[in-house]
Amino acid sequence: MGEKPELKKAVDFFVRGEYYCSRQPASQVHDYDSIKHLAFGAHVDGRTDEFVIYNSNPAHVMDTINKLDIKKDYWITVFSDDEPYRYDAEGYTIKSTEFLMLLNLESWSVETDNKSIKCVKTEEEARRINHFFNKTLIDLKKLNDPNLHFYVGEENGQPVSHGSFARLDKTVFLNNVFTSKIHRGKGIAKALCRKMLMDAKQEGAVQSVLVSSQIGHPLYLKLGYRDVSKMWVYERKS
Repeated sequence: MGEKPELKKAVDFFVRGEYYCSRQPASQVHDYDSIKHLAFGAHVDGRTDEFVIYNSNPAHVMDTINKLDIKKDYWITVFSDDEPYRYDAEGYTIKSTEFLMLLNLESWSVETDNKSIKCVKTEEEARRINHFFNKTLIDLKKLNDPNLHFYVGEENGQPVSHGSFARLDKTVFLNNVFTSKIHRGKGIAKALCRKMLMDAKQEGAVQSVLVSSQIGHPLYLKLGYRDVSKMWVYERKS
């Protein structure tokens, strides 16, 4: 696969954003000749490590990973518009097919709406949201990070949607956007993303990068994002 400058930049932003949002005290990022390696040092969303591939042949990928001799759960994430090498032949299973997307915020504008969306500011509020969704959505140690912001969408005073963004230089990376099933189709996720993007733009962001699931793809297209590449995620269990 030939290297495309826009794809390389978008993947670099994705790696920076994913690392920033998911990092743990022992987390590190390594670069192995066109292979990015996120070593989290702990289980994060089902993996301890993630290898990001966008311009490397499968033999080099497998040789690099095998030399590291990783024993725990990890992912291989391949950016390609064409179906990549079948890593299932090496013992991997396909986890998901997603989209890497980009939005130019300099020419982006949006109408406000009446949904209840707010940035989480206090530990008390963060604990309430974590308890409601029964998982650690907001790391209390990261709550005061000036470049990382957590948001919640509410209906009748109850949390129904959540998301976060990391602003790195002038790029904003949207992350972990979710809406409860019974509240989907009401425009809450769209309002949540709009609020995060408006706030990031006010902070100086000029573009946004995100990874979209198949379900979320139509929403982000409506918000003005465009596809940069398909994203194929494979997982390997220890």
